[in-house]
Amino acid sequence: MSTDWERKYREGFYPSSIEPHWLMQRFWTEIKFGPVLEVAIGVGRDSLFLAERGYQTIGIDISKEALKMAKEKFLEKHIRNFLLINGDAFHLPFREESFGCIVVFYFLIREKIDELKRLLKPKGLIIYETFLKRQNLVDRWRNPEYLLDDGELLRMFIDFQCVFYEEGLLKIGGKQKAIARFVGRKV
Repeated sequence: MSTDWERKYREGFYPSSIEPHWLMQRFWTEIKFGPVLEVAIGVGRDSLFLAERGYQTIGIDISKEALKMAKEKFLEKHIRNFLLINGDAFHLPFREESFGCIVVFYFLIREKIDELKRLLKPKGLIIYETFLKRQNLVDRWRNPEYLLDDGELLRMFIDFQCVFYEEGLLKIGGKQKAIARFVGRKV
């Protein structure tokens, strides 16, 4: 499976934008302490944004090519407060309550949600955005196993204090996307 990701990154399937996601730009000030873990970091645009603001960032991704691209961006900006880990999000190698914030964009493994919660320190923040199943009606087909039902993201974090929640069909980067967005604090 990782060879598919390597190919996609090499061929430019994923944009190499350094602009952070809107959700990150809007809510980064809610992060009270670090370090910050980004799951499926890709080319690292959100972690780069946070590292520039002084947060210690740790990113994990299955793709060595994506991590190489991320590292180049960090070093290009002379940023050193980061750690990149080549690994599978099915096996997160961290102790309980290790992070002040966890960031996830366009990645979903339902079985890992409880683990993400355990990795957060008390009062830690989660910033999460990913596709809804309705996305398959908007553009190319995606495996529904990795897409959310309407309202599902909010239900997954019902035990968190909700800072922000939004879902629906939004225009992002000139494209229609059916997404859910959640920012919440562990109580």
